[in-house]
Amino acid sequence: MAIHSPKPPSRVSRRGVLALAGGLLAAPWARAQKSSWPQQPIKFVIGYPPGGGGDGVGRPLALGLERHLGVPVVLDYRPGAGGAIAAQLVANAPSDGYTLYLADNGAISVTPAYRAVGYRPTDFSYIGGIGELPMVLVVHPDVQARDIRELAALSHKRPKGLSYASGGVGSIPHLEAEMMRLEARMNTVHVAYKGSGQASTDLISGVVDFAFFAPTGVAQHVQSGRLKALAVTTRQRIAALPSVPTVGELGFPSLEATYMSGVLAPRNLPPAVFDRLAAALSTVLADPEVVRNLETSGLVVAHRAPAPAREAFEKDLDRWRNLIKAANLKLD
Repeated sequence: MAIHSPKPPSRVSRRGVLALAGGLLAAPWARAQKSSWPQQPIKFVIGYPPGGGGDGVGRPLALGLERHLGVPVVLDYRPGAGGAIAAQLVANAPSDGYTLYLADNGAISVTPAYRAVGYRPTDFSYIGGIGELPMVLVVHPDVQARDIRELAALSHKRPKGLSYASGGVGSIPHLEAEMMRLEARMNTVHVAYKGSGQASTDLISGVVDFAFFAPTGVAQHVQSGRLKALAVTTRQRIAALPSVPTVGELGFPSLEATYMSGVLAPRNLPPAVFDRLAAALSTVLADPEVVRNLETSGLVVAHRAPAPAREAFEKDLDRWRNLIKAANLKLD
């Protein structure tokens, strides 16, 4: 009878065992790599056309986040409806951290205050606040007023009142002018334009009497004498126009208002992704080079952590909603 002794394990079998063991050992590492974030480019949505104010803030931030997170951060321009188109796109995007929104209170706090849009301010994760862009109350040089009270008095001496320009119905400069009309009891007429460029041109030409503009758009005209600045809407004076008093100095602290900027994402981000983004934004806004570049756009850089940023946007929404109701504004 032939006796068959058992065969020793083959080389293939030993390799198979080693491969299996290696796979089991490597599996947790592989899963960790697969779940780590970020692994692909991040889209940074801006609600305004290229070359505008959104670029001045978006580009330095994108470069800073790119250096810190180690993946490309690509600007995605979605202009229209005062930023509402961009806001809706982000609100409906996947909650994976690969879509961010350069938000301002025009789209998040003002537009939802007067009309229904395809998103709510609660549809976002608030990564943090970036800073604020002040406004300057400017008049044509022929307007004989040195401050807000004199401007109000002059408005009642004109049969049709004083005319003011804005870049659009429902814009923050429009609502700021309406707030001033109520607070200072002025007699005014609104002239709406499709953008701040034509509004500025007509103010310089004397077609309208006054307006609120960002300092980057009017500082040079104030310095050249083509426009006269009466006040800035911040709590403190601004570096671009240091001799111009604040609305508080003139007795109207309730008129303090700014364009607020922040970084938002779709709601319900994974906690680890949310924390990584919030930490990255905080680090980027502490970088002196990034701050310098942001300040050239006129922004007053002031980082807000996620919770204070959300609170600031919510308070702003309540403020403009109350104004619209008090002034009985029809904005649609």
